[in-house]
Amino acid sequence: MENKPIILRPTVKRVIQKGEGHSSDGDDSWLHPEVTEEGQFQEKVRNIINQLILKQGLPNVNNFYADSEHKQRNLMKYLNELFWVKPTVMFIGEAPGIKGCFHTGIPFTSERLIKTGLVERHFNTVQFEVSDNTYERSAGFIWECIALMPKPPVLWNVFPLHPYKIIEEKLENRAPNRAEKEWGKTILNEVLSLFPGIKVVTVGNHAREACFHLEVETAGHLIHPSRQVSRFRNQFNMLLELLG
Repeated sequence: MENKPIILRPTVKRVIQKGEGHSSDGDDSWLHPEVTEEGQFQEKVRNIINQLILKQGLPNVNNFYADSEHKQRNLMKYLNELFWVKPTVMFIGEAPGIKGCFHTGIPFTSERLIKTGLVERHFNTVQFEVSDNTYERSAGFIWECIALMPKPPVLWNVFPLHPYKIIEEKLENRAPNRAEKEWGKTILNEVLSLFPGIKVVTVGNHAREACFHLEVETAGHLIHPSRQVSRFRNQFNMLLELLG
């Protein structure tokens, strides 16, 4: 029986340095294609995080990635772990919250959630870093539902940095403006490219409207859990049945 060669078609061209590998031409990546794909994935993740770090000087925007290496590492660990999870659903919100992602670097999470192990239950090979015990109720409700999923979803925001306003000398969340959302879409598209064919579900009306105006194709919508928790849970369960 004739042995036919295996043809691999990588999503990104891999540049082979002279002398790399054990074959005569220095390329034995075909022996372990999953390692090559993982390396390409990680390079894309590093590029996304670098773009976040470099986006500074926006008025009334906190770039918590530029200010904190542990938040950069948390996001990198989270996205890199998803390479092996192969998620099929992405939940997308509007922007990070002052009590949640602002402190962790991971969308829809809080430090207390990570401390309790609820997030790492889905990612048992990594350990995320936290320095305090801040808590975001919405993130808690969302992860109660995620805990029922066979594998975790991708979590992201239309605008990935923290837009704020000052009320009585206190930082408060605000909705991102049009220019911020337009820039956020460029990052969102890169995150989407990490997970070809993933189904996007918006969380909250602001996220739904933003995705509509940015022409991001969505497969479903959830009410924001801060509005009505019981309705959010019902919608979540129904959505999972529809998406399979």
